Amino acid sequence: MSRSVRFALLPALIAALALAACGDDDDGGGSEEEAAITEAIETSVLTTDPADCTRLQTQSFMEQVNFATGEEAVEDCEEDVTDTTNDPESVDVSGIEAGGSDASADVAFTGGPFDGSTLTVELVKEGKQWKLDRLAEVPELNVEAFQQSFVNQLRAQGEIPSQIADCMEHEINQVSEEQVEDVLVGGTEQDLVGLFGGCIPDQ
Repeated sequence: MSRSVRFALLPALIAALALAACGDDDDGGGSEEEAAITEAIETSVLTTDPADCTRLQTQSFMEQVNFATGEEAVEDCEEDVTDTTNDPESVDVSGIEAGGSDASADVAFTGGPFDGSTLTVELVKEGKQWKLDRLAEVPELNVEAFQQSFVNQLRAQGEIPSQIADCMEHEINQVSEEQVEDVLVGGTEQDLVGLFGGCIPDQ
């Protein structure tokens, strides 16, 4: 799949964790480590600084949420953080579990494509800095909000022929919560293309 087609497909998928957002500060009332983990997550979502992509996210995380590999995943992240058009209103970090250089936390979203949804992320500590390393699971998904946001973004992009866009809109409105979760966690182009059946022509 070409980069331009992927960009037209992905805005709703990557907005929650790869684009700028507003974050609430909730360190769980716990330790300095929990506060540092919360700050890493919120800043990763809040930032408009492209340098924070590699400072706060591992290569594997950027590849997963951007459905890309290598330097392309970094470039995609750096472009995405400057676009604030599809941001959630707030995020709330809770359920932090940390041990040694590994941690996990739940991130709940208000507004945006994941309004009413909660995503579980895993982090690793490199030196003194916690980094998002993997989107592990989706404990709660508001699939209707995701579908509507995806359709809105798809139409706003204007980069896909209307016949294909119509087909994709139909298909995305038929997907199940489980299908969306599998795509988000899988993080591969094959998973993404699978949502749209025969809508996307061979590249």
